[in-house]
Amino acid sequence: MAVKRAVYAIVLLACAAVFVVTNNAVALFLCVCAAALPPLSFVLLLFAAKRLRFDCETRRSCIRGGALQITVRAGLSPRFLAGCAVAEVEIENSTFGKKQIKKMVFKDLSFGAHTYDYVSEDSGRICVRIKSLKVTDILGICSLKVGCGKFTESVVSPLLYENLRVRVGANMRSSLSGETSLPQKGSDITEIFNVRDYVAGDSLNSVHWKLSSKFDSLKAKEFGSTDEHKTLVLVDMSRKKGEFSAADASLNAVLDIAVSVSDSLKESGCVHSIGWFNDGELFLSEVSDGNTFVQSVNALMSVKADAGSSESLFYLSRSEKRSAFTKVILVTAAVTAEELKEFSGSSVTVIAVGDSLGQVDEGDVRIIYVTQERAQTALVGCTL
Repeated sequence: MAVKRAVYAIVLLACAAVFVVTNNAVALFLCVCAAALPPLSFVLLLFAAKRLRFDCETRRSCIRGGALQITVRAGLSPRFLAGCAVAEVEIENSTFGKKQIKKMVFKDLSFGAHTYDYVSEDSGRICVRIKSLKVTDILGICSLKVGCGKFTESVVSPLLYENLRVRVGANMRSSLSGETSLPQKGSDITEIFNVRDYVAGDSLNSVHWKLSSKFDSLKAKEFGSTDEHKTLVLVDMSRKKGEFSAADASLNAVLDIAVSVSDSLKESGCVHSIGWFNDGELFLSEVSDGNTFVQSVNALMSVKADAGSSESLFYLSRSEKRSAFTKVILVTAAVTAEELKEFSGSSVTVIAVGDSLGQVDEGDVRIIYVTQERAQTALVGCTL
């Protein structure tokens, strides 16, 4: 546009110079016509701004590394009101806080589809906004900004590991070799976990009347817990933990592992929940079948890499929702000693994405170290 404006200015000055030198009526007419072009074009653009149709949409989702199609349309009738429309499209990955600006020029204003393939290196929620929309006159001299509040969202999903078939112990502590221990407390009245002395506040329904008659004192039953809704896949997207700083590749691997583990549990019939922290608040989404799995993954993509909890297990232990789970699988780029402190009442397996392979037992917590490159092979067929 700057070049066209420069050319127009030169033409206008040339016409004026010819008129001054020749004092000719034809030269005067050409000079007046040249001077009248911008106001006339601007008036036409005012009409065009009222009649311009614009739309923007994206495909609902794609797998990371695939092409996410962004389709934009612009239409104007009658066509002579403007020469083209120019849109600045902002594409933001809200999970990782990355933005990209794409300029799209619509010379064909017949409301035809203009498609842009966006390939993301990161998983996450993709927000597409129209930052600015301008119509330009036929000569390309004048332009007018048009109000446009178009906004659309889509999801770039994490990668699913093939043939990943992990197992989880039924309310028990378990290891890679499948060793287990006793079940834990819960609310399943069909299974008695323990019998103890009755204390004030216990429900009368929990009284074990038969044993109470033998001991001449009230005894209360502690119930076991069922497997349903008791497993939590906790996703930690914290960038920083102390001196440790996670790269985007590691956080992408965290998402890959978390959704792959969830998919494997879903395929084996294990009803569970996916959880994550955003700005210190715990969000949960239950997975019971294919539909709820897709919904949970889409919801997980709302997590922000900088807004996780740097001590996920510690804060989970302080949450009222913690008591609903007897098994926690934490997927993280790093785990700290502070997270493991004072966390009890659940069997915990930590999958830490780093530079080494192996596992460490920390009391009730088992830490499995995996690398980005070998995460899938390290987890295939294991018991968490």
